[in-house]
Amino acid sequence: MKKYALTTATLLTALSGTALAADIGGGLDLSGNIGMVSEYYWRGQDQNSGDPAVQGGFDLAHESGLYLGVWSSAASGFASSEVDYYGGFAGEVGPVSYDVGMITYQYPGVDSTASGSPSWEEAYLSLGTTVSVVDLGVTHYAAASDDNDATEFSIGGEFAGVSVSYTMGDYDKTGDYYSFTISKEVLAAYPIEIAVTKTEMDFDDVAATDDDALIFSVSKGF
Repeated sequence: MKKYALTTATLLTALSGTALAADIGGGLDLSGNIGMVSEYYWRGQDQNSGDPAVQGGFDLAHESGLYLGVWSSAASGFASSEVDYYGGFAGEVGPVSYDVGMITYQYPGVDSTASGSPSWEEAYLSLGTTVSVVDLGVTHYAAASDDNDATEFSIGGEFAGVSVSYTMGDYDKTGDYYSFTISKEVLAAYPIEIAVTKTEMDFDDVAATDDDALIFSVSKGF
């Protein structure tokens, strides 16, 4: 997926590029994205030991609103990479957009059926709307294997060709996190997107050191 394409109001796509859908017939559109980030953070937490990561994915969407996709990134800890598979249904009711589906986080080379496997699943529901030139949204993630749910609120928009977004979230039994992203599309002949993101996690555990980073990224949709 455009990682976080299904996050609150789709405001975090700067880290994975704006995909360009291609009509492949039968009411289906295929799109993809590839990018490089200076650090890979997820919900305010480092996923790749502070190292750069190449990321990308593909989305297959039907005109009915159904979609499937896959997204991958370099990672560290559990395995050298992470692969996410997801599917859902998205649409609009009046001024409100919605997106509901499931995502599974997998780590190649690690037995996903073994006890203690890091692989896991979430269901998600996202609602969004636009007020004037400002996008507003909320997303709730419900973990399938435990009660560590997460809820995010976002606000953003595009001003003078520059996209700005702010997301704050609460991750059960972990902490509160936020991210602020500024992005811009450059090179009109071969458009790419550059972005800067400030992210931070304030852990519930007072003994834990809060995690924060300034992330630079470049990405391309196709």
